[in-house]
This record gives sequence, C-alpha cells and structure tokens, in this order.
Amino acid sequence: MPQAMNDSPLSVRLMTEMALILRPTPPNVPPGPALDGLLTGMLEVFARGSGAARAAVVLLEPGDETPRIRAVVPEAGSWPGRGEGLREFLRPGPPRFRTASEAVLAGAKIWLGGPPGPSVAVAALPAEDFEPIGKVRGALVAEIDAAAGVAAMPGAAVLLARAVEMGGVLAAERAGYAAETVSLRGRVSAGFDEMFGPRGCPGLAGLRTLAEQAARENGPVLLWGEAGTGKARLARLIHEVSPRAAKPFTAASLRDPAAIFGVAGNGFSRPGAVEDAAGGCVYLADMAMLAGRGVAPGHSDALACPDIPDRLVRLAADGRFSRLGSAATRHSKARLILGSTLPPEELVREVPALAPVLPAVGGDGGPLRVIRLPALRERPGDVPVLLQRAVALLGGRSGTRPSLAPRAVKALAAYSWPGNDAEVETLVSEALLSRSGERLDVGDLPSRVFSLGPGSGVAGEMADVPSGADSRRDAPGVPDTLWDMERARMIEALSRHGWVKARAARELGLTPRQLAWRMKRHGLGRPTGG
Repeated sequence: MPQAMNDSPLSVRLMTEMALILRPTPPNVPPGPALDGLLTGMLEVFARGSGAARAAVVLLEPGDETPRIRAVVPEAGSWPGRGEGLREFLRPGPPRFRTASEAVLAGAKIWLGGPPGPSVAVAALPAEDFEPIGKVRGALVAEIDAAAGVAAMPGAAVLLARAVEMGGVLAAERAGYAAETVSLRGRVSAGFDEMFGPRGCPGLAGLRTLAEQAARENGPVLLWGEAGTGKARLARLIHEVSPRAAKPFTAASLRDPAAIFGVAGNGFSRPGAVEDAAGGCVYLADMAMLAGRGVAPGHSDALACPDIPDRLVRLAADGRFSRLGSAATRHSKARLILGSTLPPEELVREVPALAPVLPAVGGDGGPLRVIRLPALRERPGDVPVLLQRAVALLGGRSGTRPSLAPRAVKALAAYSWPGNDAEVETLVSEALLSRSGERLDVGDLPSRVFSLGPGSGVAGEMADVPSGADSRRDAPGVPDTLWDMERARMIEALSRHGWVKARAARELGLTPRQLAWRMKRHGLGRPTGG
C-alpha cells in the first residue's frame, strides 16, 4: 500500500541521492551486514537532506515474531522502543504524527528524542507479501518537524523497501548457492571416493593428482584411452571440482558437429553444447572420428564437415566459433575437454590440422593437458572392486544379495575385457540373469569369457584354482578348465534329463535357447541311439 509520493524538489533530490546508494553487493560481504550498511547509508542521506534529528528503519522480517530496529542514525544513543512496542509503527496508513509525550506503546511511554515536544513521523515500507493480512513489514520512523521533510518520507520509504527486497533476494540466492555447493561437494566426494578413494580402484590412484591439477587450470584437456575406460566420467569429475562447478557441464560427440556448434539458417536455429555450457565445461567425445577410425562410410556427419579440426583449434585458442550454416562469429568461455581412443601423437599424424592444439610428435606440444586412462586389462587388481560394486548395485535393484565365487573372480580377472570398465556392469547383468543360485560361479558367466576354445589364456588361468562352490567340480576325473567344465556340466545335466533341453536348461539356470547356443558352440548333440 504505497503512499502517494511527493514530487517537490526536496523529495526528488532525496530519492535521487538515496537511489545512488543502491548498488550490487560485493560477493565477499554477507547478506545481513550488507543490508545493514545499505539501510544505514540511505538513512544518513535522508536525515541529512530532510532535517530529521533521528531516523530508523523498523522491520518485521519473515520468521521473526516481533519487530526490531534494523538501522538507525545517528548511531549515538538508542531508541527506547523495542520488541512488541515497535509493532505500533507497522500499522498501514499515511504518514502519522505523534508527540513523544503522547507515544504510548505496549503500555509504556516511549520518549523519542528527549523532552516532550518533537514530532515523530511514520511512513510504511510497502511490501506486497504483507498486504493480504493488512500488515507491512517495515516502517521509516523519523523525529522530524519540517513539513517538506515529512512530505518526502513516502518516497524514501519506497526506496528503503526496495533495499530490503534486494537484501532478501541476495540472502535467498546465497542460501541457494550454499546448498548447491554442499550438494556438489557431496556428489564430487562420492564420485572421487568411488574412483580414487580407499574403496575405489587402486589402478586409477595415479590419476587423482592429474585430475586435481587439471581442475585448477583453464586450458583444454585431452583424455585418451580405449573405449569404456571412463573418459566421460573423469571429464565430469574434473568439472565438478573446478571453479566452474556451479555452471553447466555439457557433452557431445564429434559424430554430430551440429550438436557441438549449433545450427543456423533455413528458418531454424538452435544452439549446441558449446553455447549450452554457458562458461562451464563441454566434453567432446570421439576425437578418433576425425581420423576416420571406427567410422563406416557415410555414417558420420563429422566426415561430411571437413573444417571440424579448424573449428576445434579456434575454439580451444580463444573461444571463437560459429554455428553450422552461419558465418557470424560467436564467443564462448566454456572449457574444452576432449576424449579420444587414439593417443595425441597419432591424432596429429592422422589429422595435421590439430597440431596447434595437440602435442606434436617430438615437439614442444600444444597448450592442453593430456591424461591417459589405462585399460582394465592393465589393472587386474581393479576387477574385483568393479565386480563387487556391480553385483551390489544390480542385486540391490532386483532385491537380492548375490555373491561371487572365487573361481568366477579369478576367471574374470584373467578375461581381456575388450569393453573395459563399461563392460563390467553389462557382464554381471548377464550373469545374474543366467545364475542358478544366489552365488555367481563360472557356469553362470557369459560364454565370451571363455569362448576362445580349449587352451585359451582364461581357461589356463583356471586350471590351478580350487573350487568350493560345487563338489562335483572337485571329483576325480572332472576336467578343471572353464571350457571343459562348461562342457561337462551341460553333458551331465542333459544326460540326467534324457537330453530334453527345456529340463536341462532349467537346472542350469539357462533358457532353452541359451543352452542350444552353448551346445552348438561345444559341438554337442544327442548321442546316436540315446
């Protein structure tokens, strides 16, 4: 319920000078002290220009039960009114006048400014959220006699109300940032603990320092390693521990240049990952696509856009880029993180246009940091960690608590893992579907784990592993390699059920189709005359 504001020269001058004090709060100043300082400065301008002997801002803020004086000038002395006694000032209405001798609040005489006589004027601070209940959340209270000064109070009250609203918005934003920071730190802590912590993969421990160093820098980063080694995951962790963590993280593949740089023209425009990052980080995967690796002819837009290397060089150098179909130059402050299955030297040989960014062979190198992610077969000690994590995750989703037999862990540690870390969850998921009990054993593993045939490395690794999961495997005469063990187990089940595949498959925890496929792989068939 704002009062009608006076447009006298004094009122205009006061409002102009008070408005000049309204400015953004420095990021290192807490919202509370910032609002106190702002209100005090505005009151000083008002008191000086209006001739008020004393002025104060009384506020009833959300969450407070009683009003309080938030700012007062001059600071010497004190206003006797406090607590419930200040609520009298918060009644809505036009400026009011009361002599100190008549000011009776909460049953006590409140003397404002010495002996009886000086007038006290009150102007409400308009606040929309308090109007429905007939209240205002604040008031400008002044010990003042000049009529022109009193007439300027409604305008001054409006500006003070805006200052209070700005303080509330700032406090809410800071609280939101603090909550987001706590959430980000929690996620980052969990992510780092899972990847590098005591419960993480020991084979990746050496990457932690490199990731933390990369997070503190602003230059581009190249993460290279085989498919499935976790390049995208490491890129996100680098972003989340960097000063850019509160800004977006976007990802796109070089298979789709339009998704990276955006599209313009033909009546249709859309931004790409570079613009969507808005000063955060953008992760671009599949750098090897530029060298034509893993691309079927006609199946990659990157090959149809030959200036992609030049675009990447410009983007990494100074943030300049343009949308596809447009010559207009745009600028991005996003940090560039690249993912590749090829080492930088090979990328430079295959794509010379990338030399300004990538380290040249035998040269000083480009401006980016290079981090290599080792393949899973190079870190066999990580296999049990990843397996236990995948079993717990997938078992939890299905409401079960399966375990891994030592023989199964040994077999999987010897497996070549062509899909690296990303293959672990897929393989465990397949094993859980085909398991015959609560324990995952070698017979539950997908056939590709030991599909290299008799004498393979995986089968040979299993020859000296004691079995505690199935007494039949410890019996004399039972073959003790994965290949032969699977064959013997199928023959035993099929013989027991008269070579009826449906019954044997049920015992083995397989579908009839899975059993038929494995029989074909082993060259098994119903014995003649059986």
